[in-house]
Amino acid sequence: MDEFLANVEKYRDQLYRFALRNVWDSSMVDDVFASSVAAAYENRHKFTPGTNFRAWLFKIFVNKCFVANRETKRSPVSLDSVASDWAAVEDAPGYGDILNDPSDFLEQCGDEVYRAFRRLSSSQRACILLKDVEHFSYKEIAEILGIPMATVMTHLSRGRALLRKELLEYAQGMGFVRCIPKALRRLEVFSNRRAKEAK
Repeated sequence: MDEFLANVEKYRDQLYRFALRNVWDSSMVDDVFASSVAAAYENRHKFTPGTNFRAWLFKIFVNKCFVANRETKRSPVSLDSVASDWAAVEDAPGYGDILNDPSDFLEQCGDEVYRAFRRLSSSQRACILLKDVEHFSYKEIAEILGIPMATVMTHLSRGRALLRKELLEYAQGMGFVRCIPKALRRLEVFSNRRAKEAK
């Protein structure tokens, strides 16, 4: 019991932060955290000593977050709704500066970033948090989420593309990105043309 609690305590802040960012109903975060720890304790015999305890705990937390979100009846954004063309945002002037020092950018961000992150699907959000915040490998994320590694990469790519799309105007208004890339303008013109043709 003491060893188990010591291991949970070691990752407590990371696990709580993950639950806080993944559970739609913030009033449920403490319950999700507690039920995840209880589930981990009840299933501690399933943990193989010598393997990655942190990844094992995160797998339990991911499942509990998904269950909590199902209970709030929030439907995730379809992966098909994200156009791969948004990857062109990386070419925008100033974008590399943000990548080199994201902490300065994030300190200046408002609620727009939080809202954009909440619009991601549960899988996209989980993959981005596990990779970019918790620094798990693709293989570890695949094991935690119980999905193929290629699917992890797809969720990451599309989730990041959606964030770039959602936050481009905000980043431009804040002066982080100086202009809208030509590829995005072309995509916008194309989308508008298709919308007019559909009418």
